[in-house]
Amino acid sequence: MSTEKKNLAEIMNSQTTLLFLLIAAILWMASLPMVAALPITQPECPENCGGVSIPYPFGIGSGCYLDPSYEIICNSSLTPPKPFLRSFNLEVEEITLKAYFYSSNEESQRITVKTPVQRTCGIQTASISSLDFGGTPYWFTGTDNVLLVGGCGSSVVMRNRSNAILGGCSSLCDESIHDKYFSSCVGIGCCKITLMESGSLDLYRLDVLNFLTGSHNCTSTKLVSETYMNKFYVDPSDPYQFSAVPTVLGWMVANSTGINMPWAGDNKRYCLKYNYTAKMEEGFICFCKEGYHGNPYIPYGCQVSDNCKRCKPGSCLQIRPDSFVCNGEFDFTWGIAVIVVGSVIGLVLVCSGNIYVCFRKRKLILMKEKFFQQNGGLLLKQQLALYGDKESTRIFKVIELKAATKNYSKENILGKGGFGTVYKGIISNQQIVAIKKSKISSQSQVEQFINEVVILTQINHRNVVKLLGCCLETEVPLLVYEYVSNGNLFEHIHEKGDATWLSWENCLRIATEAANAIAYLHSAASIPIIHRDIKSSNILLDDNFTAKISDFGASRLVPIDQSQVTTLVQGTFGYLDPEYFQTNHLTDKSDVYSFGVVLLELLTRRKPLLWGTGVEDGNLAAYFLHSVRNNQLFDIVEPRFIKEATQKQLTMFAKLAEQCLSVKGEDRPSMKEVAKELEELKTKPVNHPRAELDCDENRILSNELKGLCNVPCRKGSEASRLFTMEKDIILEMSSPR
Repeated sequence: MSTEKKNLAEIMNSQTTLLFLLIAAILWMASLPMVAALPITQPECPENCGGVSIPYPFGIGSGCYLDPSYEIICNSSLTPPKPFLRSFNLEVEEITLKAYFYSSNEESQRITVKTPVQRTCGIQTASISSLDFGGTPYWFTGTDNVLLVGGCGSSVVMRNRSNAILGGCSSLCDESIHDKYFSSCVGIGCCKITLMESGSLDLYRLDVLNFLTGSHNCTSTKLVSETYMNKFYVDPSDPYQFSAVPTVLGWMVANSTGINMPWAGDNKRYCLKYNYTAKMEEGFICFCKEGYHGNPYIPYGCQVSDNCKRCKPGSCLQIRPDSFVCNGEFDFTWGIAVIVVGSVIGLVLVCSGNIYVCFRKRKLILMKEKFFQQNGGLLLKQQLALYGDKESTRIFKVIELKAATKNYSKENILGKGGFGTVYKGIISNQQIVAIKKSKISSQSQVEQFINEVVILTQINHRNVVKLLGCCLETEVPLLVYEYVSNGNLFEHIHEKGDATWLSWENCLRIATEAANAIAYLHSAASIPIIHRDIKSSNILLDDNFTAKISDFGASRLVPIDQSQVTTLVQGTFGYLDPEYFQTNHLTDKSDVYSFGVVLLELLTRRKPLLWGTGVEDGNLAAYFLHSVRNNQLFDIVEPRFIKEATQKQLTMFAKLAEQCLSVKGEDRPSMKEVAKELEELKTKPVNHPRAELDCDENRILSNELKGLCNVPCRKGSEASRLFTMEKDIILEMSSPR
C-alpha cells in the first residue's frame, strides 16, 4: 500500500509542476492584444431577439435602425421572444448581409420572414394578390422561393405586377391517391411553380380555377423558401394544416435614406449601386473587402478576418466565404503564436487529464486502504503471521478478483444463498476458483470474521473445501475457495435427471466422507467449528464425485472451554435443529440433526420439505419417523436401494438417521460416532437377495425394525413432541419474525 501511494504522489508532484508552468504560459498569452468581438449594431442597441441576430441597418428601439422600413419589434411576451418587421407585421426568422464581392448572386442580402398561406374554397375562379412591397426596400427573390399549390382539381397561373405570366401548374386527385404523392408535389394533390432564376418581384397575382366547386374543396397557395419546401407540402384533405410559411426577401439600402456611400475614411468595404429594374428604384448594397468581415453598414464595421491574420498586410485574398489565400506572403509571427497557443492548450488538456486520473487513482487507493483496515486487514496479517499458513493463504487485490470474474458477470455466478453470491473465476496462475461475495454484515463481527478466516486457513482435510485466501479492499470481504466442479449433492439427488452413478455404494461413501469432514471440524480442528448450515446443497462433489463440505458463512467458533454458543437462529428450514430453534443454544449436536436430514435425503430421494406432495406433516424428518413408527420403512426407501443393499444395511442406516433426529441434542450421537458407524456399515458386504437370508436373520431384522422406535431415547411421547415442534417451526418460519 505505502509503495503504491508513494509512486502516485511522485507522479502527481511532477504533473502539478508542469501544470503550473502551463498556467504561466497561458497567462502570458492572455496578456497579448486580443481582437474584440465585432459589433453588428449601433452602440448600446440590442444585437438579437430570441436568438435571431439583428444587424444594422435593422434595429430594435429608437435610434437603432436606419429608417422605419428597418424597424424590428421584439415581442418578449412570447416564449422564446420573437422579432417582427414592424412595417408589415411579419415574423423575422433570419437576416443576412452580403458575404463578399465575388458572390455569384447579386441578391445575397436576405431577410427570411413568415408570410400567410392563402386559400380559396368552393369558388370556381378567384384572383389573389400577395403582399405589396412596392416603394419599400424589399422584394420576393426568384432564386430562393417556390410557389406551392395544394388541392384537388385546382389550376393556378402566376402573374407579376404588369400581368405578365410567370408560370402555372395544376393539381389533380382521385380515390387511389396515396400520401407519398403529396410529399413529392408532382401534380397529384400538390404542384409547384418555380420562378425564373433572375426573377424578382415586389408583387405577384394568382389566378385560381377550382374544377370542383364543393364547399369542402379548397386550394391553398404559398410562396415558401426552397430550403424549407419539403416541410410544407400540404395534404389536400387538410388545407388549414399551415397558417404561415418562411419566405425569403431581398433587401437593399434605398437612396431615399440619405446615406452617403462609401463612407469617408473607411477603405475596408465597398458599396455598389443596385438598380432594381422591376421597382424602377435605385439603392446600394455594401460588403467588406477581401480579407475583412463584419457589418459594412456601420462605420469601421469591417475587421481583418482571423483567416487572414497569418498573411502580411494587403496580401490576403478572399476566394470563398470561408476561404482565403495569402498571395505568396506569410506573417510567420502570427503562425508561431498560433502554434504556441495550440501546443499550450493541448498540453493543458493532457496534463489536466493525467492529474484527474491520478486524483481518481489516489481516491481509489485511499478507499481500498479504508476498507482493508475496516475489514481487519492488519489483524488478519498479524494472525496469519502467528497461526496461519502463510504459503497457502493469500490476501488478494480487488482488481485481481474483478478481472477473474469479468467484473462479477452474471454468467460467472455459480449460486446464490442467504449469506452471499458465489462466482466462478480464473486467477493469474490460471487456477479456477470460487469467489464468495458476502452480504453486508455488522462491523462488530469483523474480528470474529478474521478469526474464522485464520482457522479455516488451518483446515487441511480432503473433504472440506479449502479456503485459498480473501480480499479486504472492498466494503464487504471476499473469500476465495478452491473450485469444485461437479455441483452439489442436492442437485444430483433431486434435480438432475441422470443420477445412475448415485448407487447405494456411492451414497454410503458420500455420507461417510461428509460425516468424517464434519467430525474433523467438531473435534480435530485447533478450535472446534460448528458449521450451522449442514445441508445437501452445501456438500459439493468434485470430478471424482468426492464429497467436500462448503459454505462456512454461518459457521461459529466454539471456545474449547464451552460446549455451546448462544446466538440468533440461523440455518435452512427443513434442516434446522428444533432444540436450537427453541433455545437459541447452538451446539455441535445441531450439525448432527442437520446431517440426519441429509441421510434421509440419500435414503429416500425426497426433499427435506414435502409441501405440495400430499404428504402429511410437510417435512421429511417427521414423515420418516411417522413411517418407521407404522412399520413402513421400506415403503419410503428408494426402490433401487432395496435391490442393491441388504435389509440389514438399510435398517442400520435408518436407525442411525433416526438417532441423529432425536429431539434432545444430548440423545444424539456425536459426529465422530456417526462417521464410525457409517465406516462400519460401508465395510459390510452387500449380499443381494433377501431370499438368501435364513429364517433366523429374517427374524432378527424384523425385531430390529420393530424396535427402531423403541430405543430408550425414542418413547412415543417424544416422537409426538417432534411432530409438534416441527409444526411449530413451519408456522413460525412462514410468519414474519
